[in-house]
Amino acid sequence: MKNMFLKLFWLDAIVELLSPLFFASHPEVRMVTKPLLMILLMGHIAQVNPKPALFFTAFFALLGDVFLMLPDSPLYFQLGLGSFLIMQLSYIRLFAKEASDETWVPAYARKPLAGVLIYVFSFLAFLNPYLAGGMKIPVTLYAFALGSMMYFAVRMRNQTIVLGAFLFVVSDSVLAFGKFYYSFPGISVVVMGTYIVAQLLLISALCKLQLKK
Repeated sequence: MKNMFLKLFWLDAIVELLSPLFFASHPEVRMVTKPLLMILLMGHIAQVNPKPALFFTAFFALLGDVFLMLPDSPLYFQLGLGSFLIMQLSYIRLFAKEASDETWVPAYARKPLAGVLIYVFSFLAFLNPYLAGGMKIPVTLYAFALGSMMYFAVRMRNQTIVLGAFLFVVSDSVLAFGKFYYSFPGISVVVMGTYIVAQLLLISALCKLQLKK
C-alpha cells in the first residue's frame, strides 16, 4: 500500500502520454488524466510526508495544470502561469530550507548562476518578438522564477533534484516555444513527458530529504 499512489501515478502517466495517439477524438480523457497526475502525487505526499509545504507546492502545480487545460485564452494562460509561478517560488523555498551548510557553497554556485542567467536572457530575447504586449511581463517573471528554481536546485548538489529541475526547464521551454513560436508534431508528448518525470523526481527527493529530519 505504501507505493499505491506512485503505481497509480505511473499508470495515469502512461495513459496521459498515449492519449494524443489513441484518444485524439476524445479530448475529455485528458481532462481526467492530466489533473490526476498531481492529485496522485499529493496522495503520495500525504502518505509519506505530512509536512504541508510540499503539499502546498503540488496543489499550485495542480491549479496550473487545470488552468492550462481550459480553452485557450490569455486569461487562463496567465492564471496557469501565475499558479506555476507560486509553485516555483515554493520549490525555491524548499530547496533553500533543505540545503545544509555543507552543500550551500557560494563559490560552487557562481558558474551555475552564470549559465542559468545566460539561458534565461537568451530564451527571453528569442521569444520577445513573438509575445503579445500583455504576455511580456508574466512570461519574463516566470522565466526568472524558473531559472531561479534551477539555480537553487544546483546549489543543493542533489542529483535527483538537479535532474528534476533540469527536466522542468526543458518542459517549460518547449511549452513556451510551441505556444509562442512553433508547435511541432508530438510537442505535447515532449512537454508532458519531461514534466511528469520532473515533478516525480522533485517531489520524491524532497519527501526523502524531509523524512530524514
